[in-house]
Amino acid sequence: MSDRDKDLNAVKEEDIFNEAKERLKICLDADDDNRNRARLDLKFREGDQWDHDVVTTASEESPEITINLTDSMVRRVVNNMKQQRPRGKCHPVGDGADVEIAQIINGIGRHIEYRSEASVAYDTAADMAVTCGVGYWRLVSEYVAENSFDQEIRILPIRNIFTVYMEPSAVMPSGQDATWAIISVKMLKDEYRRRYPKADMTDFSGEGARDKLTREWESKLEIRLAEYFRIYERLETLNLWRSTAGHEFTKFDSDKPSTDELKEMGNTLIESRKAMRKEVQWFKLNGLKVVDRRILPGQWIPIIRCEGNAVDIDGKIVRRGMVRAMEDAQRMVNYGEVAKIKRLGLTPKAPWIGAEGQFDGHPEWDDANMKAYSKLVYKPVIISGPMGGDQLLPPPMRQQPAQIEAGFSEFVQGMRTNLVALAGMPNEPQQTQNEAISGIALQRRDSLSDQSHFHYYDNQTLAIAQTWRILLDWIPHYYSDERMQRIIGEDGTPKLVQINAPDTADPAVKKIKNDLSVGRYDVVMDTGPGYETKREEGATNLINLLKIGPLAEMVVKTGADLIFRALDYPYMQELADRIMAANPEGMEKILSELPERAQAIVKSMSAQIQQMQQVIQQLQLENKFHMGKAQLEAQTKIHDTNTRAQTARDVEDIKAGASLIEKRFQHPNETTTGQQLLAVGEQPTGAGNGNASP
Repeated sequence: MSDRDKDLNAVKEEDIFNEAKERLKICLDADDDNRNRARLDLKFREGDQWDHDVVTTASEESPEITINLTDSMVRRVVNNMKQQRPRGKCHPVGDGADVEIAQIINGIGRHIEYRSEASVAYDTAADMAVTCGVGYWRLVSEYVAENSFDQEIRILPIRNIFTVYMEPSAVMPSGQDATWAIISVKMLKDEYRRRYPKADMTDFSGEGARDKLTREWESKLEIRLAEYFRIYERLETLNLWRSTAGHEFTKFDSDKPSTDELKEMGNTLIESRKAMRKEVQWFKLNGLKVVDRRILPGQWIPIIRCEGNAVDIDGKIVRRGMVRAMEDAQRMVNYGEVAKIKRLGLTPKAPWIGAEGQFDGHPEWDDANMKAYSKLVYKPVIISGPMGGDQLLPPPMRQQPAQIEAGFSEFVQGMRTNLVALAGMPNEPQQTQNEAISGIALQRRDSLSDQSHFHYYDNQTLAIAQTWRILLDWIPHYYSDERMQRIIGEDGTPKLVQINAPDTADPAVKKIKNDLSVGRYDVVMDTGPGYETKREEGATNLINLLKIGPLAEMVVKTGADLIFRALDYPYMQELADRIMAANPEGMEKILSELPERAQAIVKSMSAQIQQMQQVIQQLQLENKFHMGKAQLEAQTKIHDTNTRAQTARDVEDIKAGASLIEKRFQHPNETTTGQQLLAVGEQPTGAGNGNASP
C-alpha cells in the first residue's frame, strides 16, 4: 500500500460497505427485469425454446423438437464482428506530445492486447451484447514476475455478465460516464483464509442473518467478495506554473513536489483556481469488512460495457439483443415441425389389400407393411364368375399411404421466412438449384444483411475506444520506470525499445528519452478488416502488379521483400528478411530494430566495408586503365611498324620506276621492253602471283 493509498484509511469500513450495499440495491431495482430477460435469452439461444404452457402447447405429451436456427444466426453476426475487429490508436494532441512517443504508446497498447489475448474479452462481450443486450470486460494490473516490481496491464473478459452491477444512470454505451460499479464473485472460504489471513470470517447463520440482501453475500462453503469501484471527487486548488525554461505546467496542491519546493527550483506561480479532482478508488469487500483497498490511476472506472440495443421507456432502460425478437418466430418453426411429425405419426402404414383366404398359412403378411421381405407368397383364390365360369383373383395390392397436406409445409416455410426477416437477414440465398449468382452479387447481398447489425459493431468500436483511453491513463503510471519494453508494430512485428531512460546525447541538459509521462494524447479508431485480411488482400494486389511490366520492375527493385512477406507460406518470412537486407531502405529498417550498441557495431562494420569497396573499385579502375594503356601502346607500335614497312615499299617502288625512266632515255631502242616494265611497276603492291613488290 502506497502513501497515497493510506489516505483511504480515514474512510470507515462500515460506511464503505453500507454505500456499496445501497448502490447494489439501486442497481438490482433498476435492472432486475433486464437481468431476468437476459437469462431467458441465453437459455433460449442454447435450445431451451419450449414454454410448456397448456394454452400454447397442443399436448403435454407432444415431442419437443428444437430446430435451433437462432443460434446459427446469432453466431453469424458475432463471427462477422470477429473478422472486422476495430483497432485503437493514439494521436498526439498537445502539452509536449510527440509522434514518435505516440507510436511507442501504440506499440505498448498492441503489446497489452497481444499478451492479454484481448480478442477473447472483446468477442465474449460482443457475443453477450448480440445475444442478450450487454457484455463487459475489464482492465487489471499485475506484476511481471514474483521477483519483480515492474507491472503490466492486462485486459480480462467477464464471462458472467450477471456479476457486474454498473450505475444505471450511465448513458454512454461504453459506460465511460459511470461513477461507480460493483463486480461480485464467490470464493471458497479456504481460499479466502489463504489470501486474507488477517481478515475476519463472517460465517453464514440463518437465524442471525440481518436481511435478505446481506444473506446474498454469504453461504456455508463460499463467501461472496465484491470489488467496489467509485469515483471520488474533491475540491482542490490547481496551480499554473512557469519553469525557468519558459514552459508552463499545472500542479494540484496535493501533488509532489510541493509549492515551496517548486518555488525553490525557480518556478514561477502564474495563476490558481479551484477544480474538482477525480480519484478512482477500489475496495474489496466481504460480508461486512473491507479486506483490501487501492487508488487507481486515471479518471475512469476500468470496467467497459459493450452494449446491444438500449431504449429508454418512461425513464427505465430496456436492454435486449437480437434473440428476443426472434423467439416467437423460432417457436412457431418448432411447433410446425412437431405438427408435421405428429401428422406423420397418425398416418397409417401403407396396408396390403387382398381377398379373404389369400393370406391363410402365410403369417408374414401380418407385418409386410413394416418389414422388408425378400418374397411374399400368397394363396391363390378362385371364385365363380357371374357367367358361371371360375375366375382367379389377382394378387394382393398395396394401398397408397395418406399424404401430408401442403398447408403444413407452407406453414413451416412461412415461419422460417419470418424468422430470417426478424433476424435482419432478409437477403439470404433462396435461389433454385440451377440459378447462377455472381460473386459481386453475393458480396452486395451479404452487405445488406450486415447493415441490419452494424450498431453492434459500432458499439463494440466505442467500447474498445474507451479501453484505449484508460490505457492512455494507465501506461504512464505502470510503465514509468526505465526499462526495455517490447512493442508491437502495426504489421505485427515486435521489437524492443528503451523507455524513460536519461538522454546522454547532451549531458548538460537533463532530458528523458521516450518519456511516456509527457504529452496529451487522444484515441482514434481504425475500423475495417483486420491485419490478416488486409495482408491477404495486399498479397493478391502485389501479385497482380507483377503482371504489369513497368510496375513489376519498380516493385522488384524497391520492395521485393514485401511481396514475400505478404505470402502466408513456410519460409517466406526468412526469404523476405534476406532480400530486405540487400535493399538500403530495408537495411536501415533492420538497423532501427537493433539495440544501440549493436547499431553502432553494424554501422562501423558497414563503413569499413564501404571503404574497402571504394578501394577495390579504385584498384579495378586503375588496373583497367593500365591494361588499356598497354594495349594502346602495343597497337601504336604495330601501326608504326606497318607504316614504316609500307613507306619502305613505296620508296623502293619509286626508286625502281625512276630507274626505268632513266634507262628509257638512255636506250631508246628498248622502248617496248621499258614500257612493259613501267606498266608492271605501276601495278598496286601485292598484285600478281606473289606478295613481293616487283
